[in-house]
Amino acid sequence: MTGMGPMSHATPKRIAVLRCERLPDFVTWEIPDVESLFDDDRRLLDAFAGLGVDAEPVAWSSAGVDWDAYDAVVIRSTWDYVDRLPQFLDVVTAIERSSAALLNSAAAVRWNADKHYLDDLDRFGVPIVPLVRGTPSAGARLHEAVAEAGWHELVLKPAVGVGGSGVVRSDAASLQQALDAIPPETEIMVQPFAPAILDEGELSFVFLGDESSHVLRKRPATGDFRAHGIYGGTVERATVDPSDLAEVQSMLARLPFDLLYARVDVVRLEGRLAVLELELIEPMLYLGLAPGSAERLADATLARLTRPAPG
Repeated sequence: MTGMGPMSHATPKRIAVLRCERLPDFVTWEIPDVESLFDDDRRLLDAFAGLGVDAEPVAWSSAGVDWDAYDAVVIRSTWDYVDRLPQFLDVVTAIERSSAALLNSAAAVRWNADKHYLDDLDRFGVPIVPLVRGTPSAGARLHEAVAEAGWHELVLKPAVGVGGSGVVRSDAASLQQALDAIPPETEIMVQPFAPAILDEGELSFVFLGDESSHVLRKRPATGDFRAHGIYGGTVERATVDPSDLAEVQSMLARLPFDLLYARVDVVRLEGRLAVLELELIEPMLYLGLAPGSAERLADATLARLTRPAPG
C-alpha cells in the first residue's frame, strides 16, 4: 500500500488510539517492562504524527469522552475489556453512534468478542481446530463428546478471553479434574491439542488494510503450551510458503466485514492449517518486527476515511 502523500484539507485531524487503563485481571504476576506491551501503540502514534495527524491514546473506559471530537477511533490495546465486556460493548455502541469512524467496526467487534465466532467460521467453510462447548456443570456431555471424537490430549478455553487467560491443558483421563477447577457455569470450549504448536509453532498472519503485511511464528516457552509472550513464549518474523498465505487469505475473504486490521492465528493440524483464533479487536500486531507496518496501518486508516461511501 502506498503512502497518501501531502495532507489535504479533507484529511482527518484527530484520531483516538484506544487502549486499556490497566492490564486485565488475569495478569497477577509482575511484568518488568509493562510499557513494552504498548509498543504497537507508540509506533502507530508516531506513524500518524509523521503524516501530520493529531493522534492520541485514549483509555476506552475513560468517563465523559466526546467521541464526536475525533474523526476516527482505532481500537488497539483494549485488553482489559474481558473483565468488563458489557461496559466495553456499551462504549463501542457510543462510538458507533458518534460521528467518528470506529475501526474495526462495531459489528466486527461484537461478533469477535465471544468465541462463538468460531462456529460461524466453520459455517463459512473456514477450517478451525475442532471444538465442543459446554460448562463444567454439564461435564458428562463433554466427556462423551471427547470420547466420541477420540481426542486424547486436550485444551480447555473460556468462551470469552484474551492472551491465553484461563486456558489449561489436560488429557482425556484428567478431564474431570480440569473441569472441577473451573466455576461450574462458565462456558468453555474443549479442543484437541495440536502438537505442531511445540515444533512448527503457531503462525499469526497479520493483515493491514486489504493486504497481507507480515507473518509471525510464536512458540511456547519450554514446559508450557501457550505461545503468548506474557507466558515466556517467543515471537519472530516468519517466511511462509505462498500456498499457506493464499489459504489464509481465502479464509479472511469469507468474512462479512471490511477490516482495517486482522490477525489470523493458525496451527497445522493433520497437515492442514486450522484457525485457533481470529483476532479483530485488540491483537498485538508486532509492528516492530515488520519495518514499515505501522506506516501501512496509519495509511490504511486514512484511506478508510477518505474513500467514497458505498452506494
